[in-house]
Amino acid sequence: MASNDEPAKIACPCCNAILTIDRDTFSILFVKENRPKAGGATFEQSLQDLKAREQQKSTRFQQAMAEEKQRKALLGKKFQELQKQAEANPQERPLRPFDLE
Repeated sequence: MASNDEPAKIACPCCNAILTIDRDTFSILFVKENRPKAGGATFEQSLQDLKAREQQKSTRFQQAMAEEKQRKALLGKKFQELQKQAEANPQERPLRPFDLE
């Protein structure tokens, strides 16, 4: 059993870290984190994962560029169609704000 002079050791329920707390000032003196041990993946496996992520980024970028080109082309076609309709029906042109004065 710990005496009142010894610091208290408390386990964090979230991350299982061990907190060493001073009983007089209630300040944290030391934190021992409970980290999982590194390892498992070899250097070659990590390198392959990195290359796969880079390839995936490149593919996504190319898809985004293609979608942007299609969007610009579609907006251009819509603009041309609306311009043709405006030329065909000059009475239906929208009023400008200074036309109302």
